[in-house]
Amino acid sequence: MRTASRNLLVRHQYYETLEGVHREPVVVTASDGIQTLGLLHEPPTGRARTALLVIHPRADFTRHYLAPLLAQRGYAVLGHNSRYVNNDSDALHERMLLDIAAALRELRARGYERLVLLGNSGGGSLTAFYQWQATTPPAERLTASPAGDPVPLAEEDMPVAEAMVHIAVHSGQGNVMRRVIDPAVVDENDPLLTDSSVDMYHPANGRRPWPEPSRYDRGWLQAYWRAQEERCRRLDVLARAYLDEHSAAEAGDGGPEGRYARERRRRLARYLVVYRTLADPAYLDPSIDPSERPLGSMFTPGLDPVVGNYGPGGLGRVLTPRGWLSTWSPFSTNADLTRSLRHITCPCLFVQATGDTEIRPQEFAAIVASSAASDKTAVEVRGDHYLLPLEGQEDDPRPKAADIIADWLAARVPPR
Repeated sequence: MRTASRNLLVRHQYYETLEGVHREPVVVTASDGIQTLGLLHEPPTGRARTALLVIHPRADFTRHYLAPLLAQRGYAVLGHNSRYVNNDSDALHERMLLDIAAALRELRARGYERLVLLGNSGGGSLTAFYQWQATTPPAERLTASPAGDPVPLAEEDMPVAEAMVHIAVHSGQGNVMRRVIDPAVVDENDPLLTDSSVDMYHPANGRRPWPEPSRYDRGWLQAYWRAQEERCRRLDVLARAYLDEHSAAEAGDGGPEGRYARERRRRLARYLVVYRTLADPAYLDPSIDPSERPLGSMFTPGLDPVVGNYGPGGLGRVLTPRGWLSTWSPFSTNADLTRSLRHITCPCLFVQATGDTEIRPQEFAAIVASSAASDKTAVEVRGDHYLLPLEGQEDDPRPKAADIIADWLAARVPPR
């Protein structure tokens, strides 16, 4: 069931079936004046003392599938959006921390005594980045984005979560980009100009016709992964060159014509158009970090991922230079989950989906190993990235995951 109807199910399953869960829209205003929207789910049994916040850099998590399930189990859950919901072309992770802080302050003002951060997919690196900065002495917090945009975290009231839950989390959007970007692109201005020696979709490199599994030589893969990193570094250089071009427009004189020319350069918003960003060899070669995953990517369900690599789809397609550096660059972003987890000591639960096409066993193991928490638990749940059943699977993974989370939380931060 990898169709549009399945995607609808991903968003709305359980919302019409769980009775008694009270839902209330919540609007919060960050310290810089930006307003964001959430949906608070409260349990049928009455007021909870513990509230969870679930948020993603760009996805709408107001109706996250776990929110009503956890509310049914006694927890309040605020599904909240960042300021960049549905459009991360200019997304600064550093400013998203202001949205999380405002949402947690709102929960605290509503009387919730214990706060928990729930990170799912890209929300894992975002919430961990927040917790790292919230537990850092204010004078030592970050003051700017990788592009130099100021972020006043030192003055920010940043409530600290008592526990963290990580579900189907990857190690950060920059690390995802490093894994999925097509290294065969030779020129960012000509997306068809290709180095066939590092093209995973070229038959000479082990590619088989879809939906046959492919097989890539392990030595070739090492060269492929190095080439992916090289392309990401080239994009870093390009992004910073655009920023330097903008800064250069601030200097000099040259009379009225010169000033007008500089003003135009200063106002021009450059964009990176990053073509071909769905090229992870593990999509087609199941022997790479084996798991229960089906062939392909969740971004092109049921289709050859080459469709998303060349056509609509993929990740980080149109970005400002600062958006690339803060969110999608593996070398410049601050939102690296494994880096953040080394600074976080609160109890942490990690839940891995066994059939996840994007997050596989080796990455999950590295994420868990990076956690500095003395109280950390890692579990697996059979299902795909969205915790929907795999092909032929009869049980529903979502209630099972909700039970695991609720039981784990109850021993550390009870709902009442």
